[in-house]
Amino acid sequence: MKSLLLSCALAATAFGSFTGCAVDEQYSQTALNALQTREFDYAFDPTFDATVGALFDLGYTIRTSDKRGGFLSAVSQNGLVQIKLDQAGPKRTSVRVSTGARGQTRVNKELIDEILNTIDRRLTSSNIPRSS
Repeated sequence: MKSLLLSCALAATAFGSFTGCAVDEQYSQTALNALQTREFDYAFDPTFDATVGALFDLGYTIRTSDKRGGFLSAVSQNGLVQIKLDQAGPKRTSVRVSTGARGQTRVNKELIDEILNTIDRRLTSSNIPRSS
């Protein structure tokens, strides 16, 4: 029985080294804010609409949508995404993206960048004038 347990433990260790076990990177609060938040030179309504469109473009299913409160939550095979939009001025909107997987908050820099870049593309390709 001991040799079976030892064999299983060794196999699990070997498998982990081949799959490259990911370790969560630690961020300072300032770095995390910079990573998760981007401001867009567009009013709140078109930015919210572009965010909804970006989530659909990326294959997300929206679970919660509260335009008045500026909150969206969505899920896909990549996990859970929560987005908070705040009006930062008459024609400026702040968007903060949080990611999670398996019920845990996980910072996924690549996914956050992909979402924010898709929002930016939707806004810049629209006929909505960028504020000056």
